Amino acid sequence: MFLGWLYLTAVMLSNRIEWRGKEHLLAALEGDRPVYLAIWHGRLVIAAWVLRLYHPTALVSHSRDGEIITRIVNKWGIKTLRGSSRRGGQEALRSIMRAFSDPRAFVAITMDGPKGPAHVVKPGSVKMAARKKAVFIPASGAATRKRTFEKSWDRMQIPKPFGKIIYEIGPSIPYDPQMPAEDLARLVGKRTLELEKQVDALAAQLA
Repeated sequence: MFLGWLYLTAVMLSNRIEWRGKEHLLAALEGDRPVYLAIWHGRLVIAAWVLRLYHPTALVSHSRDGEIITRIVNKWGIKTLRGSSRRGGQEALRSIMRAFSDPRAFVAITMDGPKGPAHVVKPGSVKMAARKKAVFIPASGAATRKRTFEKSWDRMQIPKPFGKIIYEIGPSIPYDPQMPAEDLARLVGKRTLELEKQVDALAAQLA
């Protein structure tokens, strides 16, 4: 595990980071409401590296892969909540509710985790966060040099050495507190998917 963390850290350090829309994140973090960072499972590793200096809390599943990811991101200074929609789901939702009870909370949620389908939002975490009047921020990243795990359900993307990572933060998503959780989840998912397509196109141009 240590060698894996060391290798991945070295790879990440060799990549240049281009932030886009960082001001949206900073504005949200300076507010008095908890922040829900919406990401897709396939870009979790990129998000963890880029955002590590802001010390978000991340929801990670109880799976074997989740355990590996937890150990790596913990070494990057990121706290984790454990749970999933398939195992420990209620425990995870309670943890999310407690996390968002803190107005200074910054929580990154892989909305389609832990087993997909890819880009299909599980509405539970969105509902919990909305109850606490969280600010929803969409985000995504892409690498110009990367390995994509084509056979995994989320097509997880891991940067290769000496490339560039494009990371984009979108503006906060306004919503009616009375909006049904399923509708809000679809809206947050739509905005996050739009960002993923944007950063993929930018990374492809620079590759």
